[in-house]
Amino acid sequence: MADLYANKVCLAPMVRSGTLPLRLLSLRYGADLVYGEEIVDKRIISAVRVPNAVLDTVDFVSRSGDSVVFRTCPEEAGKVVFQIGTADAVLALKAAEHMCVSLRVCCFLQSAASITLLHTDLLTIATVDCFVSLCVAFSARDVAAVDINMGCPKHFSIQGGMGAALLRKPEVACDQIVKTLRRNLNIPVSCKIRLLPSTQETIHERPSNKASWEALAPVVSALSIPVLANGDVFLYEDLAKLRAISGASSFLIARGALANASIFRKEGRLSVAQVARDYLKVAAETDNVYQNTKYNVMRMLPSTLEEAYASGKDYQLANEGSDIVTVPDLAATRNSLQMYSLWNLQNYYEQHQDRFRAKAATLETQIKPQSHENPTLTTLPVSHDRYAESAASETQETVQVRNNRVGKPEFYCGTCKVQLLSQQDVALHTKGKKHKNVLRRQASATISKYVAKAAVRLEAPPSDPVTAVDETQKHKATIGERGHEGEEERATKRVKREDVAAPADALESA
Repeated sequence: MADLYANKVCLAPMVRSGTLPLRLLSLRYGADLVYGEEIVDKRIISAVRVPNAVLDTVDFVSRSGDSVVFRTCPEEAGKVVFQIGTADAVLALKAAEHMCVSLRVCCFLQSAASITLLHTDLLTIATVDCFVSLCVAFSARDVAAVDINMGCPKHFSIQGGMGAALLRKPEVACDQIVKTLRRNLNIPVSCKIRLLPSTQETIHERPSNKASWEALAPVVSALSIPVLANGDVFLYEDLAKLRAISGASSFLIARGALANASIFRKEGRLSVAQVARDYLKVAAETDNVYQNTKYNVMRMLPSTLEEAYASGKDYQLANEGSDIVTVPDLAATRNSLQMYSLWNLQNYYEQHQDRFRAKAATLETQIKPQSHENPTLTTLPVSHDRYAESAASETQETVQVRNNRVGKPEFYCGTCKVQLLSQQDVALHTKGKKHKNVLRRQASATISKYVAKAAVRLEAPPSDPVTAVDETQKHKATIGERGHEGEEERATKRVKREDVAAPADALESA
Protein backbone atom coordinates (compact mmCIF):
# COMPACT_ATOMS: atom_id res chain seq x y z
CA MET A 1 0.00 0.00 0.00
CA ALA A 2 2.92 2.34 0.61
CA ASP A 3 3.72 2.16 -3.11
CA LEU A 4 0.75 4.41 -3.77
CA TYR A 5 2.63 7.35 -2.24
CA ALA A 6 6.21 6.54 -3.22
CA ASN A 7 7.92 8.95 -5.65
CA LYS A 8 4.76 10.86 -6.45
CA VAL A 9 3.95 14.48 -7.27
CA CYS A 10 0.42 15.19 -6.10
CA LEU A 11 -2.24 17.85 -6.01
CA ALA A 12 -2.64 18.87 -2.36
CA PRO A 13 -6.05 19.04 -0.65
CA MET A 14 -7.53 22.55 -0.82
CA VAL A 15 -10.91 23.68 0.51
CA ARG A 16 -13.29 24.74 -2.30
CA SER A 17 -10.56 24.29 -4.91
CA GLY A 18 -9.99 20.53 -4.90
CA THR A 19 -13.15 19.71 -6.83
CA LEU A 20 -13.36 17.41 -9.84
CA PRO A 21 -12.31 19.91 -12.59
CA LEU A 22 -9.01 20.87 -10.95
CA ARG A 23 -8.26 17.25 -10.09
CA LEU A 24 -8.84 16.09 -13.66
CA LEU A 25 -6.83 18.97 -15.13
CA SER A 26 -3.92 18.20 -12.79
CA LEU A 27 -3.98 14.54 -13.81
CA ARG A 28 -4.00 15.47 -17.48
CA TYR A 29 -1.02 17.74 -16.93
CA GLY A 30 0.93 14.95 -15.24
CA ALA A 31 0.02 14.71 -11.54
CA ASP A 32 0.40 11.22 -10.06
CA LEU A 33 -2.24 11.57 -7.33
CA VAL A 34 -4.91 14.15 -6.58
CA TYR A 35 -6.45 14.95 -3.19
CA GLY A 36 -10.02 16.12 -2.83
CA GLU A 37 -11.04 18.97 -0.57
CA GLU A 38 -11.59 18.25 3.11
CA ILE A 39 -15.11 17.04 3.89
CA VAL A 40 -16.33 16.66 7.47
CA ASP A 41 -17.19 13.09 8.46
CA LYS A 42 -20.84 13.71 9.34
CA ARG A 43 -21.47 15.45 6.05
CA ILE A 44 -20.23 12.58 3.91
CA ILE A 45 -21.94 9.99 6.12
CA SER A 46 -25.30 11.68 5.54
CA ALA A 47 -24.72 11.94 1.79
CA VAL A 48 -26.32 9.51 -0.66
CA ARG A 49 -24.25 7.80 -3.34
CA VAL A 50 -25.89 8.36 -6.74
CA PRO A 51 -24.40 7.16 -10.05
CA ASN A 52 -24.90 10.04 -12.50
CA ALA A 53 -25.61 8.50 -15.89
CA VAL A 54 -25.80 11.90 -17.57
CA LEU A 55 -22.26 12.94 -16.60
CA ASP A 56 -20.84 9.41 -16.21
CA THR A 57 -19.81 10.29 -12.66
CA VAL A 58 -20.51 9.08 -9.14
CA ASP A 59 -22.09 11.79 -7.01
CA PHE A 60 -22.46 11.89 -3.24
CA VAL A 61 -25.52 14.08 -2.82
CA SER A 62 -26.77 15.74 0.36
CA ARG A 63 -29.91 14.32 1.95
CA SER A 64 -31.89 17.39 0.92
CA GLY A 65 -30.75 16.85 -2.67
CA ASP A 66 -29.71 20.47 -3.11
CA SER A 67 -25.93 20.01 -3.40
CA VAL A 68 -23.24 17.57 -4.49
CA VAL A 69 -20.92 16.88 -1.56
CA PHE A 70 -18.34 14.95 -3.59
CA ARG A 71 -18.09 13.96 -7.25
CA THR A 72 -15.69 11.55 -8.89
CA CYS A 73 -15.40 9.85 -12.28
CA PRO A 74 -13.65 6.84 -13.87
CA GLU A 75 -10.83 9.01 -15.23
CA GLU A 76 -9.43 9.56 -11.74
CA ALA A 77 -10.11 6.04 -10.49
CA GLY A 78 -7.18 4.74 -8.48
CA LYS A 79 -5.63 8.21 -8.27
CA VAL A 80 -7.96 10.24 -6.05
CA VAL A 81 -7.46 10.49 -2.27
CA PHE A 82 -10.44 11.46 -0.13
CA GLN A 83 -9.64 13.74 2.82
CA ILE A 84 -11.79 13.53 5.94
CA GLY A 85 -12.17 16.16 8.63
CA THR A 86 -12.83 14.28 11.85
CA ALA A 87 -12.20 14.15 15.58
CA ASP A 88 -13.86 10.81 16.29
CA ALA A 89 -12.67 7.33 15.32
CA VAL A 90 -16.16 5.88 14.87
CA LEU A 91 -17.33 8.69 12.61
CA ALA A 92 -14.08 8.58 10.67
CA LEU A 93 -14.54 4.87 10.00
CA LYS A 94 -18.15 5.34 8.92
CA ALA A 95 -17.13 8.11 6.52
CA ALA A 96 -14.29 6.05 5.08
CA GLU A 97 -16.47 2.97 4.65
CA HIS A 98 -19.12 5.10 2.97
CA MET A 99 -16.55 6.09 0.34
CA CYS A 100 -14.44 2.94 0.09
CA VAL A 101 -16.81 0.02 0.64
CA SER A 102 -19.79 1.23 -1.30
CA LEU A 103 -20.72 -2.22 -2.61
CA ARG A 104 -21.66 -4.98 -0.21
CA VAL A 105 -21.89 -8.50 -1.57
CA CYS A 106 -23.62 -11.60 -0.24
CA CYS A 107 -22.26 -14.89 -1.57
CA PHE A 108 -24.14 -18.14 -1.90
CA LEU A 109 -22.43 -21.40 -2.85
CA GLN A 110 -24.38 -23.08 -5.64
CA SER A 111 -22.01 -25.76 -6.85
CA ALA A 112 -18.40 -26.82 -6.65
CA ALA A 113 -17.51 -24.60 -9.58
CA SER A 114 -19.83 -21.59 -9.44
CA ILE A 115 -21.16 -18.99 -7.04
CA THR A 116 -23.80 -16.33 -7.38
CA LEU A 117 -23.02 -12.82 -6.19
CA LEU A 118 -25.98 -10.76 -5.11
CA HIS A 119 -25.26 -7.06 -5.42
CA THR A 120 -27.38 -5.63 -2.61
CA ASP A 121 -27.24 -2.01 -3.81
CA LEU A 122 -28.35 -2.34 -7.43
CA LEU A 123 -30.08 -5.70 -7.02
CA THR A 124 -28.25 -7.31 -9.91
CA ILE A 125 -27.13 -10.92 -9.99
CA ALA A 126 -24.04 -12.31 -11.69
CA THR A 127 -22.59 -15.81 -11.78
CA VAL A 128 -18.86 -16.32 -11.43
CA ASP A 129 -17.33 -19.67 -12.37
CA CYS A 130 -14.48 -20.52 -10.07
CA PHE A 131 -13.47 -22.80 -7.20
CA VAL A 132 -14.04 -20.86 -4.00
CA SER A 133 -14.51 -21.39 -0.31
CA LEU A 134 -17.75 -20.63 1.50
CA CYS A 135 -16.73 -17.02 2.05
CA VAL A 136 -15.80 -14.62 -0.73
CA ALA A 137 -14.49 -11.13 -0.06
CA PHE A 138 -15.38 -8.41 -2.53
CA SER A 139 -15.36 -4.65 -2.31
CA ALA A 140 -15.50 -1.77 -4.70
CA ARG A 141 -14.32 1.69 -3.86
CA ASP A 142 -14.71 5.14 -5.35
CA VAL A 143 -11.41 6.46 -3.99
CA ALA A 144 -7.88 5.07 -3.89
CA ALA A 145 -7.10 6.09 -0.30
CA VAL A 146 -8.31 8.22 2.59
CA ASP A 147 -6.47 11.01 4.35
CA ILE A 148 -7.12 12.46 7.81
CA ASN A 149 -6.69 16.21 8.06
CA MET A 150 -4.47 16.95 11.06
CA GLY A 151 -2.92 20.13 9.75
CA CYS A 152 -5.64 22.73 9.13
CA PRO A 153 -5.26 25.63 11.61
CA LYS A 154 -8.54 27.34 10.74
CA HIS A 155 -10.99 28.12 13.53
CA PHE A 156 -13.71 25.98 11.97
CA SER A 157 -11.54 22.88 12.24
CA ILE A 158 -9.88 23.37 15.60
CA GLN A 159 -13.06 24.39 17.43
CA GLY A 160 -14.48 20.95 16.62
CA GLY A 161 -11.29 19.16 17.64
CA MET A 162 -10.33 18.51 14.02
CA GLY A 163 -7.36 19.58 11.93
CA ALA A 164 -4.35 20.89 13.82
CA ALA A 165 -6.18 20.38 17.13
CA LEU A 166 -5.50 16.65 16.78
CA LEU A 167 -1.76 17.31 17.09
CA ARG A 168 -2.37 18.16 20.74
CA LYS A 169 -4.12 14.80 21.26
CA PRO A 170 -1.84 12.07 19.90
CA GLU A 171 -3.82 9.42 21.79
CA VAL A 172 -6.91 10.36 19.77
CA ALA A 173 -5.13 10.98 16.48
CA CYS A 174 -2.94 7.90 16.45
CA ASP A 175 -4.26 5.34 18.92
CA GLN A 176 -7.92 5.81 18.04
CA ILE A 177 -8.48 7.31 14.58
CA VAL A 178 -5.51 6.02 12.58
CA LYS A 179 -5.43 2.54 14.13
CA THR A 180 -9.19 2.13 13.76
CA LEU A 181 -9.02 2.96 10.08
CA ARG A 182 -6.03 0.72 9.45
CA ARG A 183 -7.66 -2.26 11.16
CA ASN A 184 -10.90 -1.97 9.22
CA LEU A 185 -9.93 -0.71 5.75
CA ASN A 186 -8.10 -2.45 2.96
CA ILE A 187 -6.85 0.77 1.34
CA PRO A 188 -4.02 3.13 2.33
CA VAL A 189 -4.59 5.66 5.13
CA SER A 190 -2.53 8.84 5.42
CA CYS A 191 -2.48 11.90 7.68
CA LYS A 192 -1.73 15.49 6.77
CA ILE A 193 0.16 17.13 9.65
CA ARG A 194 2.11 20.33 10.23
CA LEU A 195 5.62 20.72 11.60
CA LEU A 196 6.11 23.76 13.81
CA PRO A 197 8.36 24.46 16.81
CA SER A 198 5.48 24.66 19.29
CA THR A 199 1.87 23.64 19.71
CA GLN A 200 0.81 27.28 19.99
CA GLU A 201 2.17 28.01 16.54
CA THR A 202 0.67 24.82 15.18
CA ILE A 203 -2.92 25.77 16.06
CA HIS A 204 -2.46 29.38 14.96
CA GLU A 205 -3.03 30.69 11.44
CA ARG A 206 -0.74 29.66 8.63
CA PRO A 207 2.69 31.31 8.91
CA SER A 208 3.68 33.77 6.21
CA ASN A 209 7.36 32.82 6.26
CA LYS A 210 8.84 30.36 3.80
CA ALA A 211 8.69 26.61 4.30
CA SER A 212 11.61 25.10 6.19
CA TRP A 213 12.63 22.10 4.12
CA GLU A 214 15.69 21.38 6.25
CA ALA A 215 13.50 20.72 9.32
CA LEU A 216 11.77 17.91 7.48
CA ALA A 217 14.92 15.86 6.89
CA PRO A 218 15.09 14.27 10.41
CA VAL A 219 11.45 13.21 10.16
CA VAL A 220 11.93 11.60 6.76
CA SER A 221 15.01 9.70 7.89
CA ALA A 222 13.30 8.42 11.04
CA LEU A 223 10.30 6.92 9.22
CA SER A 224 10.04 3.86 7.02
CA ILE A 225 6.83 5.03 5.34
CA PRO A 226 6.62 7.55 2.49
CA VAL A 227 6.53 11.22 3.49
CA LEU A 228 4.88 13.74 1.18
CA ALA A 229 6.36 17.21 1.63
CA ASN A 230 4.23 20.29 1.07
CA GLY A 231 5.01 23.99 0.98
CA ASP A 232 6.30 26.68 -1.41
CA VAL A 233 6.51 24.54 -4.55
CA PHE A 234 5.87 26.76 -7.58
CA LEU A 235 8.11 25.21 -10.25
CA TYR A 236 8.46 21.60 -11.32
CA GLU A 237 12.20 22.14 -11.68
CA ASP A 238 12.49 22.85 -7.94
CA LEU A 239 11.38 19.35 -6.94
CA ALA A 240 14.81 17.78 -7.50
CA LYS A 241 16.45 20.43 -5.31
CA LEU A 242 13.85 20.08 -2.57
CA ARG A 243 14.16 16.31 -2.68
CA ALA A 244 17.88 16.61 -2.00
CA ILE A 245 17.36 19.06 0.89
CA SER A 246 14.53 17.29 2.72
CA GLY A 247 15.04 13.68 1.70
CA ALA A 248 11.35 13.41 0.81
CA SER A 249 10.46 11.26 -2.18
CA SER A 250 7.01 12.69 -2.82
CA PHE A 251 5.46 16.15 -2.83
CA LEU A 252 2.11 17.87 -2.46
CA ILE A 253 1.55 21.06 -4.45
CA ALA A 254 -1.23 23.42 -3.37
CA ARG A 255 -0.96 27.14 -4.18
CA GLY A 256 1.39 26.53 -7.07
CA ALA A 257 -1.11 24.16 -8.71
CA LEU A 258 -4.06 26.46 -8.07
CA ALA A 259 -2.25 29.40 -9.67
CA ASN A 260 -1.08 27.32 -12.63
CA ALA A 261 -2.06 23.65 -12.80
CA SER A 262 0.47 23.03 -15.58
CA ILE A 263 3.17 22.96 -12.87
CA PHE A 264 2.83 19.17 -13.11
CA ARG A 265 4.09 19.21 -16.70
CA LYS A 266 7.66 17.95 -16.98
CA GLU A 267 7.98 19.92 -20.22
CA GLY A 268 7.36 23.20 -18.40
CA ARG A 269 4.44 25.41 -17.47
CA LEU A 270 1.91 26.80 -19.90
CA SER A 271 0.62 30.35 -19.90
CA VAL A 272 -2.06 31.19 -17.36
CA ALA A 273 -4.43 32.14 -20.17
CA GLN A 274 -4.08 28.65 -21.67
CA VAL A 275 -4.48 26.96 -18.29
CA ALA A 276 -7.61 29.00 -17.57
CA ARG A 277 -9.11 27.93 -20.90
CA ASP A 278 -8.25 24.29 -20.23
CA TYR A 279 -9.79 24.49 -16.78
CA LEU A 280 -13.00 26.01 -18.13
CA LYS A 281 -13.29 23.21 -20.68
CA VAL A 282 -12.95 20.55 -17.99
CA ALA A 283 -15.50 22.40 -15.85
CA ALA A 284 -17.93 22.39 -18.78
CA GLU A 285 -17.35 18.67 -19.38
CA THR A 286 -18.15 17.86 -15.74
CA ASP A 287 -20.99 20.40 -15.40
CA ASN A 288 -19.26 22.08 -12.49
CA VAL A 289 -21.29 24.73 -10.68
CA TYR A 290 -20.73 28.32 -11.74
CA GLN A 291 -19.69 29.59 -8.31
CA ASN A 292 -16.92 27.02 -7.84
CA THR A 293 -15.61 27.44 -11.38
CA LYS A 294 -15.47 31.21 -10.96
CA TYR A 295 -13.72 30.88 -7.59
CA ASN A 296 -10.92 28.73 -9.00
CA VAL A 297 -10.39 30.69 -12.21
CA MET A 298 -10.17 33.90 -10.20
CA ARG A 299 -7.13 32.44 -8.39
CA MET A 300 -5.38 32.04 -11.74
CA LEU A 301 -5.87 35.52 -13.14
CA PRO A 302 -3.92 38.76 -12.66
CA SER A 303 -5.62 41.46 -10.63
CA THR A 304 -4.73 44.20 -13.12
CA LEU A 305 -3.27 44.56 -16.61
CA GLU A 306 -0.13 46.03 -15.08
CA GLU A 307 0.38 42.86 -13.06
CA ALA A 308 -0.15 40.77 -16.18
CA TYR A 309 2.45 42.65 -18.21
CA ALA A 310 4.89 42.75 -15.29
CA SER A 311 4.67 38.97 -14.87
CA GLY A 312 5.78 38.39 -18.45
CA LYS A 313 5.29 34.88 -19.81
CA ASP A 314 3.07 33.76 -16.91
CA TYR A 315 0.19 35.74 -18.41
CA GLN A 316 1.22 35.41 -22.02
CA LEU A 317 -1.73 35.42 -24.39
CA ALA A 318 -2.91 31.99 -25.43
CA ASN A 319 -4.03 33.29 -28.82
CA GLU A 320 -2.69 36.32 -30.59
CA GLY A 321 -5.18 39.14 -30.71
CA SER A 322 -7.17 38.00 -27.68
CA ASP A 323 -7.60 40.18 -24.62
CA ILE A 324 -6.15 39.55 -21.19
CA VAL A 325 -8.87 38.66 -18.70
CA THR A 326 -8.37 40.13 -15.23
CA VAL A 327 -10.05 39.52 -11.89
CA PRO A 328 -12.42 42.53 -12.23
CA ASP A 329 -13.55 41.24 -15.63
CA LEU A 330 -14.41 37.85 -14.19
CA ALA A 331 -16.01 39.34 -11.08
CA ALA A 332 -18.47 41.24 -13.27
CA THR A 333 -19.97 38.04 -14.72
CA ARG A 334 -23.24 36.75 -13.31
CA ASN A 335 -23.62 33.33 -14.92
CA SER A 336 -21.66 30.61 -16.68
CA LEU A 337 -22.41 31.87 -20.18
CA GLN A 338 -21.01 35.32 -19.41
CA MET A 339 -17.94 33.78 -17.80
CA TYR A 340 -17.20 31.48 -20.74
CA SER A 341 -17.73 34.38 -23.15
CA LEU A 342 -14.62 36.10 -21.76
CA TRP A 343 -12.54 33.34 -23.37
CA ASN A 344 -14.82 32.89 -26.42
CA LEU A 345 -15.87 29.49 -25.08
CA GLN A 346 -19.61 30.14 -24.92
CA ASN A 347 -20.29 27.75 -27.82
CA TYR A 348 -18.21 25.04 -26.14
CA TYR A 349 -20.20 25.46 -22.93
CA GLU A 350 -23.58 25.42 -24.69
CA GLN A 351 -22.67 22.32 -26.70
CA HIS A 352 -22.01 20.37 -23.52
CA GLN A 353 -25.19 21.66 -21.90
CA ASP A 354 -27.19 20.56 -24.94
CA ARG A 355 -25.50 17.17 -24.83
CA PHE A 356 -26.38 16.74 -21.15
CA ARG A 357 -30.01 17.67 -21.77
CA ALA A 358 -30.30 15.30 -24.72
CA LYS A 359 -28.74 12.44 -22.78
CA ALA A 360 -31.02 13.08 -19.82
CA ALA A 361 -34.07 13.02 -22.09
CA THR A 362 -32.91 9.77 -23.69
CA LEU A 363 -32.37 8.13 -20.32
CA GLU A 364 -35.76 9.27 -19.14
CA THR A 365 -37.53 7.70 -22.11
CA GLN A 366 -35.59 4.47 -21.61
CA ILE A 367 -36.44 4.25 -17.93
CA LYS A 368 -40.14 5.07 -18.15
CA PRO A 369 -41.25 1.78 -19.80
CA GLN A 370 -39.20 -0.19 -17.27
CA SER A 371 -40.82 1.61 -14.38
CA HIS A 372 -44.23 0.18 -15.35
CA GLU A 373 -42.99 -3.41 -15.48
CA ASN A 374 -40.60 -3.25 -12.53
CA PRO A 375 -41.52 -0.12 -10.58
CA THR A 376 -38.67 1.38 -8.61
CA LEU A 377 -40.98 3.59 -6.55
CA THR A 378 -41.65 2.82 -2.91
CA THR A 379 -45.09 4.11 -1.87
CA LEU A 380 -45.97 4.81 1.73
CA PRO A 381 -49.41 3.74 3.00
CA VAL A 382 -52.02 6.49 3.34
CA SER A 383 -54.78 6.76 5.90
CA HIS A 384 -57.61 6.17 3.40
CA ASP A 385 -56.38 2.62 2.90
CA ARG A 386 -56.98 1.84 6.57
CA TYR A 387 -60.69 2.61 6.43
CA ALA A 388 -61.75 1.15 3.09
CA GLU A 389 -65.25 -0.33 2.97
CA SER A 390 -63.85 -3.72 1.97
CA ALA A 391 -60.63 -4.92 3.58
CA ALA A 392 -60.05 -7.26 0.66
CA SER A 393 -59.92 -4.36 -1.78
CA GLU A 394 -57.39 -2.29 0.14
CA THR A 395 -54.80 -0.73 -2.16
CA GLN A 396 -51.98 1.72 -1.72
CA GLU A 397 -52.10 5.18 -3.24
CA THR A 398 -50.26 5.31 -6.58
CA VAL A 399 -47.63 8.01 -7.03
CA GLN A 400 -45.66 8.74 -10.19
CA VAL A 401 -41.88 8.50 -10.29
CA ARG A 402 -40.32 11.96 -10.20
CA ASN A 403 -37.07 12.83 -11.98
CA ASN A 404 -35.94 9.21 -11.99
CA ARG A 405 -33.25 9.30 -14.68
CA VAL A 406 -30.79 6.76 -13.33
CA GLY A 407 -33.07 3.82 -12.60
CA LYS A 408 -32.59 3.97 -8.82
CA PRO A 409 -35.54 3.65 -6.44
CA GLU A 410 -37.27 6.87 -5.48
CA PHE A 411 -39.28 7.26 -2.32
CA TYR A 412 -42.27 9.60 -2.19
CA CYS A 413 -44.78 9.99 0.63
CA GLY A 414 -48.18 10.60 -0.94
CA THR A 415 -49.65 11.46 2.44
CA CYS A 416 -47.32 14.37 3.21
CA LYS A 417 -46.38 15.15 -0.42
CA VAL A 418 -42.70 14.82 0.45
CA GLN A 419 -39.86 13.43 -1.70
CA LEU A 420 -37.50 11.14 0.25
CA LEU A 421 -34.09 9.81 -0.76
CA SER A 422 -33.60 6.39 0.80
CA GLN A 423 -35.21 3.53 2.68
CA GLN A 424 -33.68 4.92 5.86
CA ASP A 425 -35.46 8.23 5.23
CA VAL A 426 -38.71 6.32 4.74
CA ALA A 427 -38.32 4.59 8.10
CA LEU A 428 -37.53 7.85 9.89
CA HIS A 429 -40.31 9.76 8.12
CA THR A 430 -43.02 7.24 8.96
CA LYS A 431 -42.01 7.36 12.63
CA GLY A 432 -42.00 11.15 12.73
CA LYS A 433 -44.65 13.39 14.28
CA LYS A 434 -45.39 15.23 11.05
CA HIS A 435 -46.36 12.09 9.15
CA LYS A 436 -48.42 10.75 12.06
CA ASN A 437 -50.29 14.05 12.49
CA VAL A 438 -51.22 14.08 8.81
CA LEU A 439 -52.41 10.48 9.10
CA ARG A 440 -54.55 11.38 12.11
CA ARG A 441 -56.19 14.31 10.31
CA GLN A 442 -56.91 12.22 7.24
CA ALA A 443 -58.16 9.34 9.37
CA SER A 444 -60.52 11.66 11.25
CA ALA A 445 -61.97 13.02 8.02
CA THR A 446 -62.28 9.53 6.54
CA ILE A 447 -64.00 8.11 9.63
CA SER A 448 -66.46 11.01 9.68
CA LYS A 449 -67.30 10.38 6.04
CA TYR A 450 -68.04 6.69 6.55
CA VAL A 451 -69.98 7.34 9.76
CA ALA A 452 -72.15 9.81 7.90
CA LYS A 453 -72.74 7.34 5.06
CA ALA A 454 -73.68 4.63 7.54
CA ALA A 455 -76.11 6.97 9.28
CA VAL A 456 -77.82 7.84 6.01
CA ARG A 457 -78.22 4.17 5.06
CA LEU A 458 -79.78 3.30 8.40
CA GLU A 459 -82.36 6.08 8.17
CA ALA A 460 -85.88 4.84 7.36
CA PRO A 461 -87.64 6.33 4.28
CA PRO A 462 -89.96 9.23 5.27
CA SER A 463 -93.65 8.22 5.66
CA ASP A 464 -95.11 11.71 5.29
CA PRO A 465 -93.89 15.24 4.51
CA VAL A 466 -93.82 16.32 8.13
CA THR A 467 -91.65 13.37 9.14
CA ALA A 468 -89.32 14.02 6.21
CA VAL A 469 -88.90 17.64 7.27
CA ASP A 470 -88.12 16.57 10.85
CA GLU A 471 -85.55 14.05 9.65
CA THR A 472 -83.94 16.70 7.45
CA GLN A 473 -83.65 19.07 10.41
CA LYS A 474 -82.10 16.31 12.53
CA HIS A 475 -79.60 15.52 9.77
CA LYS A 476 -78.64 19.22 9.51
CA ALA A 477 -78.16 19.36 13.27
CA THR A 478 -75.90 16.30 13.12
CA ILE A 479 -73.79 17.89 10.38
CA GLY A 480 -73.57 21.11 12.39
CA GLU A 481 -72.21 19.18 15.37
CA ARG A 482 -69.48 17.61 13.22
CA GLY A 483 -68.48 21.05 11.95
CA HIS A 484 -68.24 20.08 8.25
CA GLU A 485 -70.33 18.57 5.50
CA GLY A 486 -69.19 16.25 2.72
CA GLU A 487 -70.42 15.96 -0.85
CA GLU A 488 -72.49 12.85 -0.06
CA GLU A 489 -74.37 14.61 2.78
CA ARG A 490 -75.23 17.56 0.52
CA ALA A 491 -76.48 15.19 -2.19
CA THR A 492 -78.67 13.34 0.33
CA LYS A 493 -80.19 16.62 1.57
CA ARG A 494 -81.09 17.69 -1.98
CA VAL A 495 -82.83 14.37 -2.66
CA LYS A 496 -84.92 14.63 0.52
CA ARG A 497 -86.00 18.21 -0.21
CA GLU A 498 -87.22 17.15 -3.65
CA ASP A 499 -89.27 14.36 -2.02
CA VAL A 500 -90.86 16.90 0.36
CA ALA A 501 -91.75 19.34 -2.39
CA ALA A 502 -93.41 16.73 -4.61
CA PRO A 503 -96.50 15.95 -2.35
CA ALA A 504 -97.12 19.67 -1.79
CA ASP A 505 -97.38 20.26 -5.53
CA ALA A 506 -99.72 17.28 -5.82
CA LEU A 507 -102.13 18.73 -3.19
CA GLU A 508 -102.31 22.08 -4.97
CA SER A 509 -103.10 20.41 -8.28
CA ALA A 510 -105.81 18.29 -6.63
